[in-house]
Amino acid sequence: MKKKRVALRWEGAFLELCMGRITADQQNHMDAHGAGLSRDVQSLWYENPELLRSVFQADNWWSVDDLDHAMGLVFADRPTLDKALATIGFEIDGTPVSVDPDSLQLSFYAPEPIDQLKKDDRVVCHGIRRQAVLHLEAEIAPPFDPSVVALSFQHYADYGHILIDIDIDGHDDVRFTWGDTTYLPPRFLGKEHFDDTSR
Repeated sequence: MKKKRVALRWEGAFLELCMGRITADQQNHMDAHGAGLSRDVQSLWYENPELLRSVFQADNWWSVDDLDHAMGLVFADRPTLDKALATIGFEIDGTPVSVDPDSLQLSFYAPEPIDQLKKDDRVVCHGIRRQAVLHLEAEIAPPFDPSVVALSFQHYADYGHILIDIDIDGHDDVRFTWGDTTYLPPRFLGKEHFDDTSR
């Protein structure tokens, strides 16, 4: 049987979130730049390799991620995600088709627990948010069963549900087209912030 091309298109906000350990000495070094970071976070943090090398021995901001690194389309909460699922566009051989979002396979995960930190250590959370369109195509044998579309999300209490994986019957060669980028101000948090399950 001749296969058909299934194309998926989903527009939204893309988040790349990095979390790294920062010691008390590193925090003191960063505190000296606190006021500047609030004014010009892009040049003073994200595009400042000299600072990143001196504090973290890293050449770029996305390498400050020894605790966690997640990226994908992001949705503030479950109601927002449920509403967004209905906006996914599907085509079969170039013809738009309607798909019931309830027929998609959804999986939800929690991040790995933060490793034990020293008393004065902190966690730096930083990253970028940008407008994006996700594209995914697959050649599959008809008829198209929407349940072969699998989406996996990881939940971060301060940021929402991040789409960490998506595939159509095992095909996962995702590509993006990009819009404007926003740089997130780095946040310096204690481990107890992540242990608070009430958020």
